[in-house]
Amino acid sequence: MSELLFGDHPEFPDNDEPRYKQIAKEYRARIISGELRDGEKLPSEAQLCEIHDVSPITARAAMRLLREWGFANGIRGKGVFVRRLDKLTRIAPLRYFRGQEARTYVREAEAANVEMQVEHKTTKTTAPANIAERLGISEGDPVTCTRYFIRMGNPPQPVTSSLAWEPLAITGGTDIELPHEGPHADKGIVDRFSAIGHEVNQVEERLDIRTPTAEEAKLLDIPANRPVVQITQTFRVADRFGAEDDLAVETADILFPADRYELRYVMDVR
Repeated sequence: MSELLFGDHPEFPDNDEPRYKQIAKEYRARIISGELRDGEKLPSEAQLCEIHDVSPITARAAMRLLREWGFANGIRGKGVFVRRLDKLTRIAPLRYFRGQEARTYVREAEAANVEMQVEHKTTKTTAPANIAERLGISEGDPVTCTRYFIRMGNPPQPVTSSLAWEPLAITGGTDIELPHEGPHADKGIVDRFSAIGHEVNQVEERLDIRTPTAEEAKLLDIPANRPVVQITQTFRVADRFGAEDDLAVETADILFPADRYELRYVMDVR
């Protein structure tokens, strides 16, 4: 029995499928085989009509399906292009080990041998109720909030958007008050907080796989029905015996399309 690819369904044999799906499958197979390469422009709607003797509606539906499967990207005013199929790999807990010179997303881009573009902006604000609860502080306490938007690939495409909060009661007036300024700007959470005497020894991540909001789909440049992974992450200086006064030093909401990252967990069995 042949292996089913994403988008196939065993109850619908090829000869019963609508024409637009047959065309989408044809181009998907050519992309997987390497005949059509990453970044290569696909036929226009008019060209598809001529090549496959179909209507513009069928041609449009075929390219829409190919994009929904994650094998193409549409660029307004330019056309539809083959998208890179390689996923980035997010390995936990190795990504949090001490003494790593670069931030985790930098290392992941280097490991995948892809280009990376990072946008970040930090503001000083006050903690809303849900963030205050996660940090173990009071609503309205001062925090920094850093918004990240990262593109990777050849050519770069959005891979993650996130918000990270740190309590100014801990970082205020120190060398790490602003996450991307000062002598520790290029370091990750563990090494940054170690520089001010807080030995982070625990990170909690909660994963939620869901459909994106309209705003999230637009931001990440994905179809509205493509799943996203949301990670709610909190770093702590934790008492090994589970004391209630564990110190949370950072919490973040991280969002990325499910098809652009591979989540890998390597853990000791104790």
